[in-house]
Amino acid sequence: MKIQLFTVLITATIAIRVQAQDATVREFQTMALKDLKPLDKDGWKKTGTFVVTVNQGALRNWAAGGEKNTLGITTILNYNINHRKGRYTWNNYFDLSFGFQNASSFGRFRKIDDQVDVTSKYGYQFSPHWFTAVLTNINTQVMPGYYYTDSANNKISNFLTPGKVLLSVGFDYRPDKHFSLFISPITTRWILKIDKDFLQVNKFGVPPNKKQYSELGAFATAKYTKSFAPWVTYTGRLDLFSNFKRKPQNVDVYCTNFLNLKINKWMSTTVSVDLLYDDDVLKETQLKEILGIGLAIKL
Repeated sequence: MKIQLFTVLITATIAIRVQAQDATVREFQTMALKDLKPLDKDGWKKTGTFVVTVNQGALRNWAAGGEKNTLGITTILNYNINHRKGRYTWNNYFDLSFGFQNASSFGRFRKIDDQVDVTSKYGYQFSPHWFTAVLTNINTQVMPGYYYTDSANNKISNFLTPGKVLLSVGFDYRPDKHFSLFISPITTRWILKIDKDFLQVNKFGVPPNKKQYSELGAFATAKYTKSFAPWVTYTGRLDLFSNFKRKPQNVDVYCTNFLNLKINKWMSTTVSVDLLYDDDVLKETQLKEILGIGLAIKL
């Protein structure tokens, strides 16, 4: 009796699982025959945030000591321009920032932030969440960068020194409007060093007497944007690049995090944290963190 009961249970379980699998297969077949549903409507869509943070201080006859006068300004622009027509999409991301600070002991303004990062991605949708895509990215700075000491200011970088230009063909996964993952097995990247002051030295991975060095490797980038509440918005991005031509195991990492905490219509608190590792530039992890309270404008 127990054996018969056991046999009946096994048979029923198998029948249920077969029916479930058939239902799953039918669901996939139905989705394949249906028109692809776009993640966003056709047309142009523009979104962004512009933040300006200002801090100022002054001391007179202050027994505790300190700088007599200080002034600092930081600006951050995150802007997206997206276009869709049928199965074709064109996404453009602009991440720009610039900041400087002055104090009475400096004698001149000092740069505290400087970044130009532009990404453009053109894709064709072939399944509900997958696209074939071509991606290009430009990363550099605007003004010369210095290593500041008490006795001298040593220039260590400049516009397009280093500069990075990336061209990649791959697949883009977009399950919803908040997240995207682009993967490419073959990517070309050019490292630029156009400042003549660094032409004769090996710097940023570019050999002496050369203005550029080309790399071939694998590339992946993930982007996530989410409003967790009407007053809390987070944007994060992670880039990974492995150079097949030189030390492919040393993966270049570029990670940005931007948190906007809205106080009212015009004011907000912003936290920006960037992590960077590129052993051709510096064999240590680079970190940049900026916290500010200031004017925030939705674009």
